[in-house]
Amino acid sequence: MSIFLSEKPLYDVIVIGAGPAGLTAGMYCASMGFKTLVIEGSQPSRLQLAEQIHNYPGFPDGVSGFELLNRMRIQTLKAGAEFRREDVVAVDLLSPVKTVITRSESITAFTVIIAIGLGKRKLNIEGEDRFLGLGISYCALCDGPLYKDKTIALVSDEFPGDLLSLSRLASKIYFIPLNPLESISGLPGNVEVLNVKIKAITGVNRVEGLRITRNGIEETLQVDGVFISTRNIPFTSIIAKSGVEIDERGCIKVGKDMATNIEGVYAAGDCTCGGMQVAVAVGQGAVAAINAMAYIHQQRKELKSIIV
Repeated sequence: MSIFLSEKPLYDVIVIGAGPAGLTAGMYCASMGFKTLVIEGSQPSRLQLAEQIHNYPGFPDGVSGFELLNRMRIQTLKAGAEFRREDVVAVDLLSPVKTVITRSESITAFTVIIAIGLGKRKLNIEGEDRFLGLGISYCALCDGPLYKDKTIALVSDEFPGDLLSLSRLASKIYFIPLNPLESISGLPGNVEVLNVKIKAITGVNRVEGLRITRNGIEETLQVDGVFISTRNIPFTSIIAKSGVEIDERGCIKVGKDMATNIEGVYAAGDCTCGGMQVAVAVGQGAVAAINAMAYIHQQRKELKSIIV
């Protein structure tokens, strides 16, 4: 489709989000000479909070989420991408020139890559924020190997698939459902189901215990870690208002090329609910960037007005 522009966009590409998907997309686009802006929100990437990553290629001894994300950020900066730390409050994605609005300004681009991640429903109990990355994990697949032959608690608002995978690693699991579950059978012998109320996560420098109330009596379970497996909370309300299609889970719908239903708009990483792994997010970010660059090339070919 031919396009007619009255003015040149400020950027070729705006990437919303600075997790592994967003940083990869930004690095790809900037390294190929496209003027690229990465907008970091006020909420940290979940990767930054990961204590140790053991399943990302190239780090046989593991790497902390903070270090891995920092390396990605440095590489994206060296590629030439610009960064701004602001929250996006609105977007206009239906026009040929896309507009992203932060609290301080409106920024335009030929294309937008959405990489805003997902949140997790928190327990809102004492110690949850303090020990995040210090014994508290929201990702069993990422952090499970750290707790081989250790005692852990798994807190969930439904029967989690994580339970069986963790049972192959931990020596003991206290499974604490947040909502009543029907009778559970066939659990591994190292899993104990507790219908209790959680009061706090305790410890000095990292998680050491879980304070609970059982039958009206308060006690502390000695645990090495706490895994929280709750429903994902999408950060997609602003995106949905722009016309981008969102599924019933709040995940952004994309094709194999990571394109959304809006021309020139792509999405990558956890916000697409495509795997919830760093390696997957990186791959999606690369695919989104490659197709976004191809889209810009095509738009420039079709450009009818003279852009000064």
